[in-house]
Amino acid sequence: MNPMAFLRRVRAAGHLWSSATIVLDVIAIVVSTAAAYWLRFEGLVPAEFARWQLPLAGLAIVVYMTIFSAFGLYRLLLRYVGVDTLLRLFASTLLGMALLMAVDFFAPSSSNMRPVPVGVLLIQAILVFLGASAVRLTARVFLHMRASRRGTGRRVLVVGAGSAGSLLLREIQSRPHLGLLVVGFLDDDRTLLGKTINGVSVLGSTSQLGAVVSRHAVEEIFVALPSAPQETVRRILNAAADADVQTRVMPPIVIAKGSVSLRDLRSVDVEDLLGREPTEIDVEQVRSTIAGAVVAVTGAGGSIGSELCRQIIQLDPKHLVLIEIDETRLYELYLELESIAPGIATMCVCDIRDGQRLDTLFAVHSPDLVLHAAAYKHVPLMEDAPAEAVKTNVHGTLMVLEACERHSVGRFVLISTDKAVAPANVMGLTKSLAESEMLSATRRSRLSAVAVRFGNVLASRGSVVPIFQDQLRRGGPLTVTHPDVTRYFMTIPEAARLVLQAQAIGEPGDIFVLEMGEPVRIVDLARKMIALSGVPAAIEFTGLRPGEKLHEELVTATEALLPTTRTNILRVDRVRVPDASFDKNILELIAAASAADEPGMWSAIGTLAPEFATRTRGAY
Repeated sequence: MNPMAFLRRVRAAGHLWSSATIVLDVIAIVVSTAAAYWLRFEGLVPAEFARWQLPLAGLAIVVYMTIFSAFGLYRLLLRYVGVDTLLRLFASTLLGMALLMAVDFFAPSSSNMRPVPVGVLLIQAILVFLGASAVRLTARVFLHMRASRRGTGRRVLVVGAGSAGSLLLREIQSRPHLGLLVVGFLDDDRTLLGKTINGVSVLGSTSQLGAVVSRHAVEEIFVALPSAPQETVRRILNAAADADVQTRVMPPIVIAKGSVSLRDLRSVDVEDLLGREPTEIDVEQVRSTIAGAVVAVTGAGGSIGSELCRQIIQLDPKHLVLIEIDETRLYELYLELESIAPGIATMCVCDIRDGQRLDTLFAVHSPDLVLHAAAYKHVPLMEDAPAEAVKTNVHGTLMVLEACERHSVGRFVLISTDKAVAPANVMGLTKSLAESEMLSATRRSRLSAVAVRFGNVLASRGSVVPIFQDQLRRGGPLTVTHPDVTRYFMTIPEAARLVLQAQAIGEPGDIFVLEMGEPVRIVDLARKMIALSGVPAAIEFTGLRPGEKLHEELVTATEALLPTTRTNILRVDRVRVPDASFDKNILELIAAASAADEPGMWSAIGTLAPEFATRTRGAY
């Protein structure tokens, strides 16, 4: 093997710099030993001391190199040499000097003189420290200059010139093979504007992001603001999306970790774009309704149901009954909850349309609180199978309500949707009827029942965000039904948290609406997800599907929203409680759906919701 090939193999194995450091340290120790004698004796070393120079040099090499190795000084990445490295080097040098002095003290002496004067050992230690430090700092300077000479690469803008941003720059500059070139920083700290960090300028504030991207031909943005408020990060990400630049973000978890790396950067989640600061709830008030109680959740394996269970288990329930028809999701959730609070949750495979099975479960577990999240929710599927929507969303809800009445359940919470307001599709209609069933139950019994109505939850299974993410993974296109379609969005954890708060403040017959913020244009969401992902995907418009609205509403024309004692929870005013005829008509609807009697089903719908039944039913 020729010498160049050998060097390439050594370098590839990562040993080149550590081997070179060892060799240079040996040279530094030898030179320091000779210089220490020369300085101690002003150039004229007496013969009785000169004969100990070589033995001292050899012993010093063994002692210092062993201690340096024990202190990890040969396992360092030289590009990260800093104050901590120098402190370790200082401590190891002191220890080495102390060991050499001990050897010198116990060594045989002649004429009452030590073989090596203490002054020589002291000067030698000082020179060894300076030499070893110079070796490492020189290596770091060389690596930095080599990285700085690389004037090309993917042009990166770092948002955040604090400790996280500067550490990120340091890693990028020390790893030129990554092909990244930091063109500048943005930061809102006025004292940093115009300053340079490791040769890279702070170009402006975050409000200038678009202009800086254009002026410096930025190809990617790293947002290094792990401790910034979510609102600030969201504003920056939306600006990056508007500038059509791929973006990665540093999550808050790096603060707890205490270190920063390129590996910490992650792709932008839709929650980063649309999420908001967590709404404060009265935890103690919510806990007072759950601690020591038996809580049952239907649809426990779904997006909302599972998150409700995760939050409930933290509030010290006596027992948590997981009611779910999908045994796989049920088992996965059970394992997760067992790892948090062993012995609290119980799995119950159950179809909510099976009243006898519900009776058995309620008789065994005697729930104090029932959260009813089980439902069919996909609009196009329910347009194709309206009878199934009725059997689950209407009949299933009735079965759960009647089980609550028969087994003296204290409180019942219906998870509803904005699609129940002036429904334009079968799914929305069935959820509207479920709300009426809840109100009817409060009329005919002492059940304390409430409903909580909200819009789309981000990243729930089958919703638009996971569909867009899957389409991006396949390179596009992203499909949007209409350029003007809008939807309300909320994160799953916030929705579940507000549901629990609403049930704690609710009175029988209350319908609550969660404040959803401003509606979001779906095409704008698609464009931002494309821009921030860096995937050059197109957008295709497919047309509104049967039963789909351009814009969702949170209340009907006859309803009004009133504030409650809690932020982001509103109470619907002027709720119409159905009379006794409603119960009879609901049973007729359920009977027709169960018998696959479509004419009878639509006749019952015409009685229950005449305004809905008047629309064209060609899709059915």
